[in-house]
Amino acid sequence: MKIKICGITSAGDARMVESLGADYVGIIFAKASPRCVDIPTAVEIAASLASARLVGVFVEHSVAEIEKIAAQVGLYAVQLYRQPERRPEGVVYILAIRVRDRSSLKAMESSAPDYFLTDAHHEQAMGGTGQTFEWSLLPRQLDKVFLSGGIDAGNVRGARRLNPYAIDVCSGVESRPGIKDQGKLEQFFEEARA
Repeated sequence: MKIKICGITSAGDARMVESLGADYVGIIFAKASPRCVDIPTAVEIAASLASARLVGVFVEHSVAEIEKIAAQVGLYAVQLYRQPERRPEGVVYILAIRVRDRSSLKAMESSAPDYFLTDAHHEQAMGGTGQTFEWSLLPRQLDKVFLSGGIDAGNVRGARRLNPYAIDVCSGVESRPGIKDQGKLEQFFEEARA
């Protein structure tokens, strides 16, 4: 099982999560997010990584803008919270689904990204809210799914039992939005790898 730490806002935090074992590092380009980074910061974060794969999270950008930023920063993957007008080229494509009920998951039948990310539905925010959703709604096969939404050291073992491709954590390892907490991260990784 892979681990993605999302909402990274500094090269220092990127190096820390990578040293603890993160397989993916997520940076957010959604302007409404308190974890939003600008292009120079994103480039600095990208340069700081040795092995973790960098994922850019987008909400309001067009596919052309996403492709331009991906090339400029050196993104491995893009995570989109809306169905794009066309598939992004040159990157791994992750489609995020905000799960409210079983009908929310219909996109998993009609879309063909490289991976899905399942997150809790929230009226005001696209992600990073610390809220979970009912995991029993998920299909049995999660080998192409990043499981997200309110995961932390306290529930990561339960999340792991669902056998997703990856677990994605953001607010559950922060001292405040955009600032990762080393103690919480260490506890999370200990439970995730136990």
